[in-house]
Amino acid sequence: MSTQTLGALAPEQPDTPFGHLEDRLSRDFAAIGAESVHDFVQRERARFTDAPIQAFVPILVERAVRAALGRPQPA
Repeated sequence: MSTQTLGALAPEQPDTPFGHLEDRLSRDFAAIGAESVHDFVQRERARFTDAPIQAFVPILVERAVRAALGRPQPA
């Protein structure tokens, strides 16, 4: 049985979930700036590099970044 990641399933757009995530966070935290948001996202994303299930990583990264930036989770 082979295991595929989301990147393997859609290699033409491997960072799409993170691109959308960064766009959303950059809008929500405009005062911080897109470059800083990108840095936060990449730092949190690196924590999950070896996670066996990658499908949940964007959600976990978003929660961690929002917590680090001091804003409640969206409803």
